[in-house]
Amino acid sequence: MFILAKVLQALGLADVGFALYVGITQPHGMGHEYEFTGIGILVFLAGYIIEGLWVSRGE
Repeated sequence: MFILAKVLQALGLADVGFALYVGITQPHGMGHEYEFTGIGILVFLAGYIIEGLWVSRGE
């Protein structure tokens, strides 16, 4: 589970980076940037919560 949490966190960070790329390169990409950023934040938070639950169980 710990590895799953770290993978989700890495995917969330990558998605936020992709959102930044989309926002910079597309002329009207601000709306898409917000969508990708929100998705990335939610994926990262899912991994963060899973990691917190895993560590709190002491495993």
